[in-house]
Amino acid sequence: MAAFPPLRNLRKTTVLVLVVFLGFFVHRFISFWIEDHAVPDVAETELSPAQSVVCRNVVRGTPFGVDSVFEENTRLYFYSTISNAMLYSADTLRHVWFWGTDTIQVLPCEIKVAESRKVIDEQSDAPQTDISACHTEISPKLLKPGEWSVDLIAGRKLLSSKQFVIESAER
Repeated sequence: MAAFPPLRNLRKTTVLVLVVFLGFFVHRFISFWIEDHAVPDVAETELSPAQSVVCRNVVRGTPFGVDSVFEENTRLYFYSTISNAMLYSADTLRHVWFWGTDTIQVLPCEIKVAESRKVIDEQSDAPQTDISACHTEISPKLLKPGEWSVDLIAGRKLLSSKQFVIESAER
């Protein structure tokens, strides 16, 4: 069996390519390790809606009269629960009310401290999650028969959208 040739017979370019390859490999390994530990999980820090509904009333932080078809001259509320809402300032969360394609009103979604609560998932051993709630209302004077929608937005990101219909009172 033939022995390996002595290292002095290797060409300089072969050694250079080998050093560059190993340097690149070490660089990728270190950058992957640092990136994995330095960047927090995006799913944990991202704002995510837990629930949004259109309803007739909100009593003690709970929506009542949830539906998708309402009569004209009814005061309506858009109720949203948001996890990790405290990461955003109050002026970035908004409810935008649309009648067809026309924007009727844009209201800030103010987090109510009394409505913030802890939710426990009893099926898992997960820690408690903060769920914050907010709601806005639209005056019956602004409601017109037709297709409506309400969007919950944070800055320029759409978090939730609900569509509903307003029917005229005289059917």
